[in-house]
Amino acid sequence: DRGSLQVNEVVFSPSESHCATCGEDGSVRVWSLASLELVIQFQVLNQSCLCLAWSPPACGRPEQQRLAAGYSDGTLRLFSISRTAMELKMRPHPSALTAVAFSTDGQTVLSGDKDGLVAVSRPCTGMTFRVLSDHRGAPISTIQVTSKETQDHQPPALAAFCPWDRLLLVHAGLGVHKEVTVYSLRQKQVVERISLPFFAISLSLSPGAHLLAIGFAECLLRLVDCALGTAQDFAGHGDAVHLCRFTPSARLLFTVAYNEILVWEVTSH
Repeated sequence: DRGSLQVNEVVFSPSESHCATCGEDGSVRVWSLASLELVIQFQVLNQSCLCLAWSPPACGRPEQQRLAAGYSDGTLRLFSISRTAMELKMRPHPSALTAVAFSTDGQTVLSGDKDGLVAVSRPCTGMTFRVLSDHRGAPISTIQVTSKETQDHQPPALAAFCPWDRLLLVHAGLGVHKEVTVYSLRQKQVVERISLPFFAISLSLSPGAHLLAIGFAECLLRLVDCALGTAQDFAGHGDAVHLCRFTPSARLLFTVAYNEILVWEVTSH
């Protein structure tokens, strides 16, 4: 439905009981994964919400659960899930935010904008204490945070470390060929090439089985089983599949085509 506006991101609560989406209309919506019903909506007028992050497992108590949302006017907003209210609004960027992430302890928020600046802010004080300009001139497309204690993290679009082997890097859409490439950091060479029917525009790796979800502009979703070397195509969308996200448990796959979200149940064979 082109009368509605595009969904820009899907994120999941640490317990996987809820997910949140954000859109061009400035809305942030929280959904129950059990019922797939809308339970909370935050609305900002006259702005687009371009990126979203859910507070990490370290913020485990209900009153600590927050969403960080980045907007087209350079503002960063924090929403409390339990209070269903905006807790903080700050403007760490002069241009539209394109990526946002919490630190592993939830005490710091990193945000990136379309001009390549990365801001490091503390929600508890509402202050930005550092700005990184190393990527100036190119939009920040993704921000990953990890800790010394764990290597678990969400993979970025089109480039991701394999959850089943952290010394393998999977990337797609970075060359002239329609393929997914698997690069071994151990061997320092490409160890596998997976041919694709089209150029990939979205990518997600399952944290469970050895599965790749790949979205195409041709309204197609492909699921690749790296263990079996098989692929299966799904044509449920009516627009370009610009976002794929496996849930942390790997039981569900969320795919987005413009303003349409499909939820797929992932079964093992």
